Amino acid sequence: MFDSIAVSTALDRARAALQTVERRVGVEHRDQIVTLAPAEPSPLIELLPDGDLPIGAAMTVRDSASLMVWLLGAVQRDRWVALVGWPELSPVALTEAGVDLEHVVVVPDVRGHAAAVLAALLDGVEIVVVGPRTATTASERRRLLARARQRATTILSPARWEDAALVLAVEQTSWSGPDRGNHWLREAHLGVVRRSRADGAGSRFDVARYGTTAPTTLATRAAARRRAG
Repeated sequence: MFDSIAVSTALDRARAALQTVERRVGVEHRDQIVTLAPAEPSPLIELLPDGDLPIGAAMTVRDSASLMVWLLGAVQRDRWVALVGWPELSPVALTEAGVDLEHVVVVPDVRGHAAAVLAALLDGVEIVVVGPRTATTASERRRLLARARQRATTILSPARWEDAALVLAVEQTSWSGPDRGNHWLREAHLGVVRRSRADGAGSRFDVARYGTTAPTTLATRAAARRRAG
């Protein structure tokens, strides 16, 4: 009974937040039937200190939209996600990464109301992705972070966010496949540095994806020596 009440409350909050944003930016909601992605544990959560996104905080994933999408698929579970100001993110890529599109709100254009739109979404959506087309000032970001703390929600951004609790910076990226990856990219290798209060100077990881399999994460001394060299 408790779980059903909690899910219903989260759904009502997400719907209310979406209606607020729709009225502000002047768009209409349309229901779509999608194929749900399978909910399977992902080794990619090893990148996260507690195995999940920081709650009531901001987190940045720099220099890799692919890693951002893979992380969303790894941690979304039954939570609602808002994608704001990032129309280039493909629904196909999101689905392949394991993102449940039935729990995704997409606002491709904030039409000059970035701070107000984000504030409304933080009231009802557990994970808010602030895309590169969502321009905010430093003071607005501070206010939005304070709102996220109050609502116990998470801000995800590909750009710098002041006082972010967790930063994943991709320093090296390589893709390969048939004809050296020119026609069909099948393998990806990322060198990732994680910075948080618990990481000191930073922890280093190798992330690899082969074909359509889930990305894997490896943190080894050898990987750290190779990056340092």
